[in-house]
Amino acid sequence: MKGESVNNRLAIATYFFTLTFLALGGLFISVFFPVVSNQISFLRELIGLLALTVTLYASHKLSPPLGIGGMVWFIALHVLDILIQPNWGGTELVRQAILLAAAVLGSRIILAYQHSEKKAKEAVVNLESQRAAALKLADELLILNGIATIGVEANNTDTLIKDAVSVIDSALHPDYFDIFLLDEKHDILRAFRSPRTADKELNITRGKGIVGQTLADGKVRRIGDARLESTYLAVNPGVQSELCVPLRVGRSAIGVINVESKQLNAFTDADEHSMMTFADQLATAIQKVRLFQSEQRHAQEAEILREAGSIVAATLSQEETIERILAQLKRVIPYDSASVQLLGDGYVEIVGGQGWGNASEVVGMRFPIPSDNPNTIVIKERKPYVLNDAPSAYAAFREGPHSHIHSFLGVPLIVGDQVIGMLAIDSKEPDFFDENHIHLTTAFADQVAVAIQNARLFKEVQQLAHTDSLTGLNNRRRFFELAQHEFKRRERHPTPLAVIMLDVDHFKSVNDTHGHAIGDLALQTVAQRCKQAVRNIDILGRYGGEEFVSILLGTDLYGARIVAERLRQRVEAPPIETENGPLTITISVGVAELTPDCQDLDLLLRRADQALYVAKQAGRNRVEVWQE
Repeated sequence: MKGESVNNRLAIATYFFTLTFLALGGLFISVFFPVVSNQISFLRELIGLLALTVTLYASHKLSPPLGIGGMVWFIALHVLDILIQPNWGGTELVRQAILLAAAVLGSRIILAYQHSEKKAKEAVVNLESQRAAALKLADELLILNGIATIGVEANNTDTLIKDAVSVIDSALHPDYFDIFLLDEKHDILRAFRSPRTADKELNITRGKGIVGQTLADGKVRRIGDARLESTYLAVNPGVQSELCVPLRVGRSAIGVINVESKQLNAFTDADEHSMMTFADQLATAIQKVRLFQSEQRHAQEAEILREAGSIVAATLSQEETIERILAQLKRVIPYDSASVQLLGDGYVEIVGGQGWGNASEVVGMRFPIPSDNPNTIVIKERKPYVLNDAPSAYAAFREGPHSHIHSFLGVPLIVGDQVIGMLAIDSKEPDFFDENHIHLTTAFADQVAVAIQNARLFKEVQQLAHTDSLTGLNNRRRFFELAQHEFKRRERHPTPLAVIMLDVDHFKSVNDTHGHAIGDLALQTVAQRCKQAVRNIDILGRYGGEEFVSILLGTDLYGARIVAERLRQRVEAPPIETENGPLTITISVGVAELTPDCQDLDLLLRRADQALYVAKQAGRNRVEVWQE
């Protein structure tokens, strides 16, 4: 275009030079050769009209200054012609004046046209600029509306940011575009990348690169030439410009919007302002989603804690309660394994757990207290204790059933002011547990402690209701409950069964001679020696006063007589040591066997009692078997 304009101007200049030569030639002839002046007058007029035409063309097509110059030339030429030939008539003068007026008017028309054309071009440029601004504003409003919409619809942060990346990317079409969100737990920026960005995971630490610096100080960074920045991280190919805008909530930056271009100085003040607007909108949406998630999480945690409380109230079995509460805990803390450990005499023992490959490997394990283990810290300091890298802290986590543990959280079980044990949860991931996990585990530990205490109290109450307070044996009521249960079971699986009933010989004289305290000691000793003489599966109880009874399961009459004799001998010797000296106690024993004609518990007991009566009548300190 520039070469063409130069060529046109050269052509016009040549043309003007030619016209000038012809005009001056004609003028010379008119002055020096007046005889032929009339014959060449038409030539002068032709030259004038051509000059006028060329002048108007130059004004319109080339430039107004060139046209004005030509017009000045034309006017000067005609004025010179008028001055040289003063003998022109009125008609000729009028004609020349009209030509001059036409030239001046044509120039004014051309100038007016040029001015209007300039205004039209400026209007077009202005309209185009307004159109571009309107389109940009429409894109910005579309992005802001999109972010607001997904902020309402999203139920988690990841979904929100992925949708925001899609909205901004589809509207702006940048060369490269990422949204980075701060992972506060690990203090790194996790990238959510646009489709144009290399499809690979990208994490940036705080303070590293332009993005990391933007997060660290919360300041906008607009880089015209990224190659000149020493901190620039060359992740995407061909990048020359970069714009980083922090996502801010209050005074803290929670992430960064990063836009990159393959052009130098690609981003303007308007781009920076727009991106800051997007960042504010997106940060607000993220905060709303996080608050919503937090409220949901707290509501879920409260509900699960309520359910755990219901479990404690509904279940008195320690094992079942522990299992169900740990299952509830896993709904809010995704642990890999967990254990409940109760405090004993110089140790804690695992009494229940979840997440272990083989529960039998860990249930029953004991850890000495005090010792070099995290359990000791939890018990002694009476507060939660966290290990972020358990294997490096204690060798026990590098072997055995605990080798999978990298993060450990132990919380004491406290009832009243007494530590009764601890709750431990574990994770395969290092640095897993945070303050919220500690808070929740502590709340569940309180439920576990209450459940264990309830189970213990229930067991104690059961023992008080079923146990004779003096001897520790089953009382009469409990003995009959257990005996009836065995009789019903025997109906399904018939097996031999026998009853031993015994009575302390001359017990009244022991009380009268030595006092009731020694009498009670005598009964306690008899009960203890009876327990040693029978098996754990046999049912032993205090029948009343100085009488005791035992049902021998799976034992016939022959075996029952052997047990009865062993029991008699064990009670008699050695003597009982009392404050009044050694005391020898003897017993009389009656034995009866369950036979086809005796399938009733009461009848069987009466027969054993009759055999006991025979033993007493026969001189005491002996065993007698019931006979018809």
